[in-house]
Amino acid sequence: MAGGNTAADAVIVGAGVMGASCAMHLASAGLRKLLVVEKGRGVGSGSTGRSTAIIRQTYSNYEVSLMAKEALGCFQNWRDFVELPETRANFIAPGVLFLFRKDDQGLASILELHRRVGIRSTVLSGGDKARMFPDLDFAAAPPEEVAALEAGGAEPEPHEAQALFEHDGGFADPVGTAEDMLDAARALGAQARFNTAVTAIGHQGGRVTGVTLATAGGAERVSTPLVINCAGPWSMGLDAAVGFPLPHELVATRIQVVTKHFGEKLKGPLPVMADMVTGFYGRLEAGGRQVVLGSVLEEDEREAVADPDDYNEVADAPFRERILTLLHHRVPTFKTRGRVSSYAGLYTVNRVDSHPIIDESELLGYYNVNGWSGHGFKLSPIAGNLLTYKVLGQWGRGKSEVPPGFFARDRQPLTTHWGGVIA
Repeated sequence: MAGGNTAADAVIVGAGVMGASCAMHLASAGLRKLLVVEKGRGVGSGSTGRSTAIIRQTYSNYEVSLMAKEALGCFQNWRDFVELPETRANFIAPGVLFLFRKDDQGLASILELHRRVGIRSTVLSGGDKARMFPDLDFAAAPPEEVAALEAGGAEPEPHEAQALFEHDGGFADPVGTAEDMLDAARALGAQARFNTAVTAIGHQGGRVTGVTLATAGGAERVSTPLVINCAGPWSMGLDAAVGFPLPHELVATRIQVVTKHFGEKLKGPLPVMADMVTGFYGRLEAGGRQVVLGSVLEEDEREAVADPDDYNEVADAPFRERILTLLHHRVPTFKTRGRVSSYAGLYTVNRVDSHPIIDESELLGYYNVNGWSGHGFKLSPIAGNLLTYKVLGQWGRGKSEVPPGFFARDRQPLTTHWGGVIA
């Protein structure tokens, strides 16, 4: 498709997991002359490459949990899903452990949602906790309570956390996942171009007519009736440039992650953890010699970034210290020694209700698949299929039971019951 003027059935902006998923499903539904354009150097060079890539099913809404369960099924049968002889997603499934305060009343509602969706989960008894995860201190008090009590000379009381274990969750390689889906689209005729930015979207009579690309060789015009904006933190700039911003407030938001290498021998397996008592999440890396950590607190998802090409890509020292303290508090097997590193990526946070927009804009033929607020990776295998149904009125790979209009741009805000990590 190189040259001065070309044509495509659709142009997809962004080669992260969303762009790759849309390309795969659209190509599977018959749109073969697809062009995926990415301003970065390669697949997943934006938010996807900085994702911790956790795959869980527990959400506040039935439809989102259903979507997560469908996506999990894709990861569990990944090679068949992408129809490739070799894959790079490398899904690992140690399960996901949610820890809640002992007085948290939300667990019954979560269990009822799990029953409706068909999510395999168990509330762990004291004996189950010790047997399954001997490295965890389930009675650890929240650190702020410990500090307050110690300041007053008192001993903190044990705080036995409620523990909910999702049996089938885990994590994957984020860039490998995007690469696999994009390769699946390429096998059906799609093309991808990197170091290529969309500088303008042409339209006439309220309908898309094409895009202008900036490449090393200069400007290029691609005629197309369909543009899919999967640009994540850069998507709002494209919306503004074309003159059709979303009614939701999407904000590029800096998210910090800490990694620690360790040499200690663990007593047992470690699941993916979402510790709602102390306020962190964590998982082992694929090799098992490194732990990846972040925050589940809503206040750690507020740092707006004005320019997604220019922000601090290393975690702040106080954040690193706090997250490591929380880890050692919950998992005393880990010692304070060990090489620590960090990075920061970007979420595209929907400040209205923390959920994405998958819908056509007021400009016909211009679609958004953005605003995932940190939940996008795990839902990405299904996201492109919902987009495909919105565009073509038919499914791509498989059929989703999630209503295609659930993430409409003009919807009423979706409810969130249990905090930021379980939106």
